[in-house]
Amino acid sequence: MARAQQYDLLVVGLGPVGAVLAALCATLGLRVRAVEKDTAIYKLPRAVQIDHEVLRLLNFVGVADTVLANSCPGEGYEFVNRDGEVLMSRYPPPGVAPTGYPWTNMFHQPSLEAALRGRLKELKHVKVDLGAKVVSIKQDDDGVVAAVETQRGTERVRAAYAVGCDGARSFVRQALGIDMVDLGFDEPWVVVDVKLPLGMRRLAKVSIQLCDPAQPTTSVPSSPGRHRWEFMLRPDEDHAEATATETLKARLAAWVDTDSIQLERSAVYEFHGLLARQWRAGRIVLIGDAAHQMPPFMGQGLCSGVRDAYNLAWKFAAVLRGDVALPFLDTVQGERAPHVAAITRGAIALGKIVCVADEAEAAERDRKMLADLAAGRPPPFPSMPYIESGVLDDRSAGKPMPEPMVAGAGALRVDDVTGFKPLLVLANGDAAAAEVQAFRARFPGISVASLDNAQHGQIRVQDESGWLRRMLGDAPALLAKPDRVVFGTASVERLGEQWDAYLRGTLSLPGSLNSAKPRPTPR
Repeated sequence: MARAQQYDLLVVGLGPVGAVLAALCATLGLRVRAVEKDTAIYKLPRAVQIDHEVLRLLNFVGVADTVLANSCPGEGYEFVNRDGEVLMSRYPPPGVAPTGYPWTNMFHQPSLEAALRGRLKELKHVKVDLGAKVVSIKQDDDGVVAAVETQRGTERVRAAYAVGCDGARSFVRQALGIDMVDLGFDEPWVVVDVKLPLGMRRLAKVSIQLCDPAQPTTSVPSSPGRHRWEFMLRPDEDHAEATATETLKARLAAWVDTDSIQLERSAVYEFHGLLARQWRAGRIVLIGDAAHQMPPFMGQGLCSGVRDAYNLAWKFAAVLRGDVALPFLDTVQGERAPHVAAITRGAIALGKIVCVADEAEAAERDRKMLADLAAGRPPPFPSMPYIESGVLDDRSAGKPMPEPMVAGAGALRVDDVTGFKPLLVLANGDAAAAEVQAFRARFPGISVASLDNAQHGQIRVQDESGWLRRMLGDAPALLAKPDRVVFGTASVERLGEQWDAYLRGTLSLPGSLNSAKPRPTPR
């Protein structure tokens, strides 16, 4: 007889990725134990950018508005040489994104983490241990057993499953003996966050990559009242000296009056491009920095970890309910790893432009990129990929679903009503009534919305921007996963057949490191 579990899920690490996962799983009714070695929110420089898709996902755990309140919209990204000439650039399209949020948001990570910690305190099914450390973790056919050193002493914690969200130096990953695939980038940078003078909301609107071989530098607007700089270090530079106040002020003097700012945080980071070879070992899964690390040049490190959590949470619930078999958890790596690898390669490509430290090589880079611009051939900016695995083969599958508003309900979003579950969107609620009834009987946990003629039990939505109608095209229906990745567009009957095949593990999942589709730049 299987032994009773204390918890359904043990979450190791309570940074933003672990906190999101714990909150999502508790919202789905799972009993969660979360363990974090630090007692306070991490104080050193972390992420400063979050995109519209991830902000939309954070709304499922009720913290999106807090992030927005501590954010400024990103207004562009420019690579410039030492003479101030723009080598390449990207600017967001006008207006808000299809999710209804700004395309890019320069935010304050401690505010996000504080909001997530507050949300966890409100949830009944979560027990959080701060200042606690997992010192061993083992598993058998029935579950996972971890030894946790707490302020009360060492405790034996048993759970059905466990997740390592414990960062780049993941204890869980090391305990499992999982190695990392090196994608070919390793550069030390000193990162410094500053507070701006009282009353100054922003120092600049556009993020800058200064491609100066004498000092490659990143300048990034952060949350209101803050700014970030990152300076590449040379191999012989002492890391302790690099974070000394006088050294930092000397570097910052070229950018800002150092007497007017307050140094808030600084640290030296090794920017890596790494991907765990294996994300699941039995009942234990890795996500976030424990599973992948990327240079910051696309601003997607935190975003990628949060996407992992949303991909994984509903699958844990499905396994625990008995709706799917344990190997279904392998779809997390099958779907997320190609996406992460494609983003990482894009970030590395950008990093290789800015990190040139040789004068002759930098001069040739500038000459070629400026010549291409003059000839009307701007250098291609790496695009965000779409998801390719675990979705149907159609033009909309794998893309993030635009979020419509609930008709007649003011600012109420459809996700506010559906919650974190799959969503079937109908072009016309009158059509295929029998198919919809059969679909609901087969998949009782799925919500149904309609753009026109919503019937009983369907959510009537309005799509003023037209994003969702364009995604549907001529198809009668669209099915989105709980993380709002579009599974596909087709007839209700075909979507039901293919969704069943996906849950049973018989839908083809290509899932190679090169399989993520590039996404065209929005216009």
